[in-house]
Amino acid sequence: MRSIAGRTDLSALTWIKKLIIVALAGIFLIIVGGWIFVALHARGHIVSLAEAPAAEVAIVPGARVYQDGRPSLALRNRLDAAAALYNEGKVKHILVSGDNRLTRYNEPAAMQRYLRNLNIPQADITLDYAGFDTWDTCIRAKEQFGVDQAIVVTQPRFAQRTAALCQSAGIDATVAQVDDYLSSSARRLRADVRERLATVKAVGDIIRKPDAHHGGPFVGLVGSDDDNL
Repeated sequence: MRSIAGRTDLSALTWIKKLIIVALAGIFLIIVGGWIFVALHARGHIVSLAEAPAAEVAIVPGARVYQDGRPSLALRNRLDAAAALYNEGKVKHILVSGDNRLTRYNEPAAMQRYLRNLNIPQADITLDYAGFDTWDTCIRAKEQFGVDQAIVVTQPRFAQRTAALCQSAGIDATVAQVDDYLSSSARRLRADVRERLATVKAVGDIIRKPDAHHGGPFVGLVGSDDDNL
């Protein structure tokens, strides 16, 4: 005969399993719901690089920069695309937006150096040092740099979220997709999982429209005059 204590332990274990299943189902629904919400906001605003329309500016969101100052492959792909749009006459200015919270880590400066090596005039490159995430990049482009229309260059994995966020920030934005940068299936899977979680945050940003982490006065699209960056 099973003891009362044994039945109690079994009952508690059953409830724990049920709670775990409910929690996992809830997380799944939140992620799927967020993806659908963002996809609807991004619909009609994603194209290939070749299909990109003319716009006043190309926005390049930041990505990893190595300790020696070299942009990662993901970032190089974005910068190459922005340079191509400029050389084709589809944009007249490039806004590079990235992370510079630490003095020893400066994404915008590395991005500018790379573009200068591609012969993009310094006067046509504006640096945003406080693009800490995609929402900050979009809302600062609108409020600090006066961007009303833009082509944003990024990888397909980030295209829907980027388009939805920039549209929500008040920019008539078209996302031009550039080459992916992950070769192994394991790395792609990890990146896809992170992107699904980032999409949930994007839903909150679209609904709340928070201020950027660092605001500031209006600057406009002005090229840097620092040749030593």
